[in-house]
Amino acid sequence: MLSRWLAAAIVALPIVAAAQVPIEQDAPQGRLRDRYRAPQNSQKLSDNIRKLSGDDAEERLQAVRGLGEINEPKAIEYLVAAANDPDMRIRIKAIDTLGQIKAKEATPLLVQQLFMRDTDLGTKQRVLVCLGKIGDTSATTPIMDLLARDVDPALRGNAIFALGDIGDPRAIPALETIARDGDPQLRGLATDAIRKIRERPAPSVVPPALAIDRRDGGNAPRPQ
Repeated sequence: MLSRWLAAAIVALPIVAAAQVPIEQDAPQGRLRDRYRAPQNSQKLSDNIRKLSGDDAEERLQAVRGLGEINEPKAIEYLVAAANDPDMRIRIKAIDTLGQIKAKEATPLLVQQLFMRDTDLGTKQRVLVCLGKIGDTSATTPIMDLLARDVDPALRGNAIFALGDIGDPRAIPALETIARDGDPQLRGLATDAIRKIRERPAPSVVPPALAIDRRDGGNAPRPQ
């Protein structure tokens, strides 16, 4: 009886081992993918930086698009620089790309562009759209300052829309003033922006102890 059980176990062992192989190999394969992805990104980054530094406008536009596809801080640095490019086509494309990838690192430069005298109206409008997409609340106060100035009505409309997209409740009092006493053409935009801010889901609150636990990988000392 024992010899018969041993024979069955020996036959079944290769089948079990074969079934387990893909599971054991899955993690190394993932590490291999990550290992080979880094050099590819590095090469793509270098190629796009070289194109962006050239004179061919089409290649430079392609470079901006390519940089937007690379999830690396260095790529964002070059996009931020391109957002101030003398060529309007490059400048606008870089600004739009920064908005699409929600690059908060670009917020200070974009805000600065809003208040520069030599920034044209079209660029300022694209900057406001970009800031709305990024959603960085540090842009709220500068945009409200812009609204308080005597600027082009179309630009004020973009500013109101951006505040609605950012969703910072600090903007509500200024928007309420516009919705009540402002330009009739902007009242509706202000009302919509207020609604968007109020309907925005509240950010999830993580208890401090849990936040520390997550940051330390669960190894933080617990209160006794």
